[in-house]
Amino acid sequence: MAFFIGIACPWLVVAVLDIMASGRRDSELAALGITPAARPETSSYLTPQLPY
Repeated sequence: MAFFIGIACPWLVVAVLDIMASGRRDSELAALGITPAARPETSSYLTPQLPY
């Protein structure tokens, strides 16, 4: 229980606040008529870059 309260709980709070902030940012930009750039379907960190 102490592990969850001390370590995992703050990370969950940060993740939820990040999701809320990105949603509000998208809606504020849409209200201004600005369309954000499309997010890539795959992460560039997971794609190998050849040649090594």
